[in-house]
This record gives sequence, C-alpha cells and structure tokens, in this order.
Amino acid sequence: MLYANSPLAVVARGAAAGLVGTAALTFAMPRVLVALREYDLVPPEAPVPRSTSEAAEAMGIPPQKLADKVATGVLEKPLPGEAREKVGEAIHWGYGAAWGALYGLVQGSFRGPFLPAGLIFGTVVGAVASTAIPAMGLTNPPTRQPAAMNLTNFALHLFYGGVTALAFHLLGGEG
Repeated sequence: MLYANSPLAVVARGAAAGLVGTAALTFAMPRVLVALREYDLVPPEAPVPRSTSEAAEAMGIPPQKLADKVATGVLEKPLPGEAREKVGEAIHWGYGAAWGALYGLVQGSFRGPFLPAGLIFGTVVGAVASTAIPAMGLTNPPTRQPAAMNLTNFALHLFYGGVTALAFHLLGGEG
C-alpha cells in the first residue's frame, strides 16, 4: 500500500506537479519570446519560434543540443532532424518532471508554505540552468546573453517553480 506521505508518493506527486509546471512553461515560452521581439528586447536575429522546441532553443533551454550530444557520444552520429526534435521534447518534459520530483521530496519533508517554497525552488532551477547548462556547452553563459533574456529566463523559472508548487499543493502535497 502506498501511504499518502511516503517518499514514493511525494516523489510521484512532485513529478506530476513538475509536468504541470513544464506544461505551463512550455505554453508561456514562445509567447514571451514574441513579446520580447515586439518590444525590441532581444536581438533582431533571434528567430521567432514556430514550435515548442524552437522556443525552448531560443529561450536558452536547448534540449535538442543535449539530445545531439548524447547521441553523438553513444551512437557516434548525430540524430536526424525529426528524431532530434522528439528526443529534445522528451528531455524537456523529463527534466521538468525530475525537478518536480525533487521538489516533492523536499516539500514533502519540510512542508513549508507552497508559494515561497515554489519561488525558492524556481530560483534554484534557474541558477542551475544559468550555470550548469552553459558549463555543458549547451547555451551561452548569462554574461554573453542580452539582459532582457537573462531576466526573462529568471522570471520563467520563477513561474515554473510557482506553478509546480501550486500543482503539488493541489495534488495533496503539504504546504
């Protein structure tokens, strides 16, 4: 029997909440980028996204680049275009679910108020995205990106954290 507050239960609820947060983020990303372009806050050469994965690439979350690096390292050849996009999407959703699972585990243990916990969580995810991901060669570091893009990335990570925290709370998580 799976107890409501067992580690497995809070991890499962957290992963589900992370998927909800990822869905909200995925919906917001292309719209935010279009708005930034309308107000000339990103360079004109930044492409207007036509798909979720293009928006993710433009917003500095390059799951397709990671898919290509892994495929090249394991299979010793890059992925073809459509497979690269599909694997990139799987990485995008898996990354969001994994962060949500971690949030569930921590929030299930500490049981803080969900909104502050979600904003702290979003800050942590954003800090990792702006340090570890450039260190892997998947994006430019924040120092080589427009300030508006850095601020937008931070705001989007706070949004993801808040939505994930709210979803976890509504799914029966503590806080």
